[in-house]
Amino acid sequence: MSGLFGGGRRRGPSAEEVAAQQKATEAQERAEERATSQERKEMQDVQARRRLLRRGGFRLLFSPARQEGPGSPMTRKLGGGS
Repeated sequence: MSGLFGGGRRRGPSAEEVAAQQKATEAQERAEERATSQERKEMQDVQARRRLLRRGGFRLLFSPARQEGPGSPMTRKLGGGS
């Protein structure tokens, strides 16, 4: 009579179900890690772009790197004389 009212034992999840659930949670954790690292990289790229726009970059005519030039000494006179 106990079978009529569901008096049987409840069994826990099988080993396959437990393994599948563990794999699913590991995959979800990896996906979250990838998403956070990608978001961090995008934020760094945005910050680098803002920094570049704020400072002007090396392509500007009057940028500090362009005024000094690579290895050319600063002169006080115009026309190349020292």
